[in-house]
Amino acid sequence: MNQDPTGEYIRTITSHCDLRGAEVLEVGCGAGRITRDLARHAARVVAVDPDERALAQARAAVTAANVSFLPMPDGVLSFPPASFDIVIYTLSFHHVPLHQMDESLATAAGLVRPGGAVVVVEPGEGGSFTEAKERFGAGSGDERPAQEAAIRAMHALPGWTVGDTVHFRVGFLFTDEDDFISSKLPGFAEQPAAYQQEVRAFLASHRTPEGIVLDAGRRLNVLRRR
Repeated sequence: MNQDPTGEYIRTITSHCDLRGAEVLEVGCGAGRITRDLARHAARVVAVDPDERALAQARAAVTAANVSFLPMPDGVLSFPPASFDIVIYTLSFHHVPLHQMDESLATAAGLVRPGGAVVVVEPGEGGSFTEAKERFGAGSGDERPAQEAAIRAMHALPGWTVGDTVHFRVGFLFTDEDDFISSKLPGFAEQPAAYQQEVRAFLASHRTPEGIVLDAGRRLNVLRRR
């Protein structure tokens, strides 16, 4: 799978938040797909994630000297106050347990230096990849309730203003149907035949000469102190 082959994430982030010379904390870096692009613009990136296996993949994929990957046990951001210019959640805030969202965001805000920002990139609406998640449970499945809770938490952060929501789309390129199934539907072989046929028919409708091309809506919000 090739996620975001056209670089829409970093294009949107840099259009609404200046990373030049910035020290950035990336929360929920996963395998480092967006970390790599952040490092090309920022002075320093500290990328954290609770998943040790994802961090191992990220360290192998991103070897830039200005990037540090650190484990984040239990989702706790343990850095001194005002350590960063920008804290960015990259598709991770809705994964924070609902009862910890307010605390997580308040802690992140406390890590930001004066004049800095908290950037939240989250799944949006629409797109064929989003449809596959909702219809077939692909990837992390239907995350709409968690996404709605994340939006409420952003607007409830005391002393901070949430900027206009920026909507954009990102692409996903899969070599073929089996590439999608192996990476996004690990239990596919145990599913009923009707389900398997429906999935393959859906993927066939998105086949191109380059492979299976899907897309998904995304949203970006920049939070700044009032």
